[in-house]
Amino acid sequence: MVWRPIEPPDSVEQAIAENHATWDEIAHVHAQGSGADFYRIEQWLDGECKLGPWEIEEVGDVSGKSLLHMQCHIGTDTLSWARRGAVVTGLDFSENALIEARRFAEKLGIENSRFIHSSVSNAVSALGGEKFDILYTGRGALCWLPDLDEWANVCSKLVKHNGILYLEESTPFVGTLEPTETTEGVFFVPKYDQFNEGPISEIGEGTYADPNWPGERVTHCWEYRYDTIINALIKHGFRVISMVERDELFFNPWPDMFETSRPNYWRLKDGEVRFPLSFTLKAIRE
Repeated sequence: MVWRPIEPPDSVEQAIAENHATWDEIAHVHAQGSGADFYRIEQWLDGECKLGPWEIEEVGDVSGKSLLHMQCHIGTDTLSWARRGAVVTGLDFSENALIEARRFAEKLGIENSRFIHSSVSNAVSALGGEKFDILYTGRGALCWLPDLDEWANVCSKLVKHNGILYLEESTPFVGTLEPTETTEGVFFVPKYDQFNEGPISEIGEGTYADPNWPGERVTHCWEYRYDTIINALIKHGFRVISMVERDELFFNPWPDMFETSRPNYWRLKDGEVRFPLSFTLKAIRE
């Protein structure tokens, strides 16, 4: 994947519209095309769980509980929770992605699931004010949101009293660094400004699921830090009860420096200096 910077969009609305077009374009690629190997679609259809073991442990028993997965993409994680007994709702702004999610649900005969077409901003209205026992999100989702204060406010309106919000994300380290070749070897150096408030706008080929996919796409992403996530949640009525960093990541951003650690996860190769790659966060709605 080779990405080149482009001029920022004229507005947040333009950025989201261009991101929307990108996600609509790659949904089929990820579900049925060249990106399906990354998602381990065949193994998942045969019963493999898409969830990390820590997610299952930290969220706890979900049997009979209502679970909302925001920014659910093609629904593999959503339906993995349904397999564990949750009554799941997936929400995403890409109708093409939801077509794939509904196809998977039908193929697997999972009836305790539904998929709603909506942006995060409009989620409360799209769900008719419904509240859930668990709000699950993450895995590369937060960087597509321009306003985490708005996100936390929306989340607060969708979680029942004493319900939980649970997310897994890449750490700000991953969002900051880039491998750079020097005379003494390849080292990670800061590339992206964590305090930048505008989008990072780029154009390039490939997707994280298939770097060789020939389609060219535009993306606009926003940086997040731990304080921007945690303070937004606290402001809108959540109490953070756990946060754990890990040396494994749910995608492979630098294939020359990473190796598979378990299905759906990668870590730095032996000999590389380790740093936190992902984290989970659990909060209660008070």
